Amino acid sequence: MTDIELLDILKIGETVDVECKEGENKVPNSLWESYSAMANTNGGIIILGIKENKGKGTFEVQGVKNIDKRIQDFWNTINGNKVNRNLLRDEDVQKLTIEGMDVLIINVPRANYKEKPIYLNENPYKGTYKRNAEGDYKSTEEEVNAMIRDASEEGNDGVILEDYTIKDLDEDTIKKYRNRFSSREPDHPWNALDNEEFIEMLGGIKEDRRRKIKGVTVAGLLMFGKGLYIRDLFAKINFDFREEIDVNSNQRWSDRFTIDGTWENNLYNFYFTVINKLTSNVKVPFKLENLERKDDTLVHQAIREAFVNQIIHADFNIQGTLKIIKTKDSLEFTNPGSLKIDLESIFKGGNSKSRNPRIQKMFSLIGLGEGAGSGFPKILSAWNEQNWRTPELKEETNLSQVSLKLWMISMLPEECLESLKSIFGKAFNSFNKDEVLILATSYLEGSVNNARIQLMIDKHSYDITGILHDLVEKETLIVDGYGRGKVYYLNEEYNSNDECNRILVKDKPQNNDEINILEYIKANGSISNKECRENFNIGKTKAFGLLKSLEESGKIKKAGKGSLTRYVLMD
Repeated sequence: MTDIELLDILKIGETVDVECKEGENKVPNSLWESYSAMANTNGGIIILGIKENKGKGTFEVQGVKNIDKRIQDFWNTINGNKVNRNLLRDEDVQKLTIEGMDVLIINVPRANYKEKPIYLNENPYKGTYKRNAEGDYKSTEEEVNAMIRDASEEGNDGVILEDYTIKDLDEDTIKKYRNRFSSREPDHPWNALDNEEFIEMLGGIKEDRRRKIKGVTVAGLLMFGKGLYIRDLFAKINFDFREEIDVNSNQRWSDRFTIDGTWENNLYNFYFTVINKLTSNVKVPFKLENLERKDDTLVHQAIREAFVNQIIHADFNIQGTLKIIKTKDSLEFTNPGSLKIDLESIFKGGNSKSRNPRIQKMFSLIGLGEGAGSGFPKILSAWNEQNWRTPELKEETNLSQVSLKLWMISMLPEECLESLKSIFGKAFNSFNKDEVLILATSYLEGSVNNARIQLMIDKHSYDITGILHDLVEKETLIVDGYGRGKVYYLNEEYNSNDECNRILVKDKPQNNDEINILEYIKANGSISNKECRENFNIGKTKAFGLLKSLEESGKIKKAGKGSLTRYVLMD
């Protein structure tokens, strides 16, 4: 990192992957919590020698005294008993002189799933931290157990469920699976086996000779089991498909398939019922192959891949829903759990680490699911062929879930560009291609943040934060939240021809909406952006504009950070 890059970071402030600390005279204890949190999440940068002015929300260089001694203290501690594992190399710790003062830059990598959890003071249940938009937080016992499970190369679905036998599996589901298998592999020797032997070959039944037990595995029950027993053992998990096309306030979905007692709710039945709903009416032209119509396009194959990926990477041991939402313009797949490898490796492919390898094998044997990590690149390839928006893969740490959104709209639709030109007027011609892409994304997707743009632009996180900051300075984006929790919305009320007619904010009279907001705060003590929208029936952009105007005029102030931000009257 250079001094210019550091000054840019200080101008922008903390983000999810940047943490500033003072550390003028010693290495602060809070550094180790950030080390654990970043290592267990997505990595990041810790900067020592920076002081935050919380009143103004700004950062300034304070410096680290006797920095060589501080560096030695740091290495002695990290190689001692303070943390269970040192992930750093010499080049990850850097001394930088800026404005005549020394600061310390520590680059913390994301820990490999085999290395997690990274914890403090020899106690994983009391010393493991993770990171979200609000900062570092202590991991729950469930989160620690999930990391310990994920560290095993065996996966999560090979556990033998004692006292569960072939009788606890649904015979009709097994029959349907075997029909597909034999159609694909008519000469396979497994076709001659009885059901119990067949399921055992798939990994759905397993024998542990050392412990002298034999029974159905987690994979076997989830894939082929009777719904009653699945609900009994996996009570925290739900299956849910919703089609939300042509809905209104009185009708939240146009079609739904969930656990309702009308079907054996195992994974096989859920997949084959829902996949037909997902791929019907997909707006992709058919192709000709040997003068015959070919309806099974790359897009159809990619949708199947996304569905299988959702299942094989789900953590069925924690609270959550295997959820799919279909809209006119998108498909969204959500599963409980976290990403075992980083986003960059997933997008590149070739390094798949399934959480449920036996279930993955069961799907692959009937021609579903790519091996060797090629599945996600296949999805990207299909979407690029259609020139659709880059799929959005998101890890939501605070919810312990992963979501994949497949947008079935153009990267830069003509109607979107026309709308942006209408909003920004002549100023639109001054935007570069990265800025246009960010503005278009915020317009089409409703909001944008740093992580989303990283998937679309080949730039470092703090470079992207710089672009977002510049767009806020130009008043083209409106920012919500503080520091790490920033989310950006398009300023749809921007008017490039309004500069010479603007009134000083402090002297501007309040309109009726602003008066209503002030009256609400007087009556209730505070208001959030969501409450502002719901109570006064206004959109996000207008709500932000009204609250910002009242804040800048000295009528109200922010209390709290990120998603907890509320607005109260000035003292």
